[in-house]
Amino acid sequence: MSTNNTLNQGLKGLITRTKNNNYSQSIYNIDGIEETYTFKFNSPVSTDILASKLLVNLEFKLPLDYEDFLSTTDGCRLFEQPQYGSEDGIYGLNEVLTQKEIIDSTYEKPELLNVAYILQDYIFINLKEVSEGKPTYMYVNDCYSPIEYMRSLNCDFQTWLDRFIVCQGNKYWDWL
Repeated sequence: MSTNNTLNQGLKGLITRTKNNNYSQSIYNIDGIEETYTFKFNSPVSTDILASKLLVNLEFKLPLDYEDFLSTTDGCRLFEQPQYGSEDGIYGLNEVLTQKEIIDSTYEKPELLNVAYILQDYIFINLKEVSEGKPTYMYVNDCYSPIEYMRSLNCDFQTWLDRFIVCQGNKYWDWL
């Protein structure tokens, strides 16, 4: 089990690495072409706000790695191309709660928490599986597919985020 000192080190390293360069970095894309990508990190959520909003809005507990993410940055945009934009957003707390209301009313799935929208894919945490102590609780679903087609990413939030960063914003889950 990770301690708070080791949670989300990939994200924290990315913040440190890009901070000195105006939150941008040159990266070779999947086609081998060097491009500059930008990163936007929001201010962290305080522990008090996190606790108060989640107690009211969720019937399940959040995983520690996701709580640590929100305590590091209240959502972020990773690997954006300044000239084209991107669809790589990991939601902040307010957007997560808005998405939660939509999922609850549309699909009646209170265990699902939509935490990101990555290049036409929704990324979910299954809170019921977290509460059951399962180590893998991350799921992906194409934005055009019914929720029943959601598939497991076979990992926790920290592993998903680390892999996404290592793969430089590419959808590694499509390679599996």
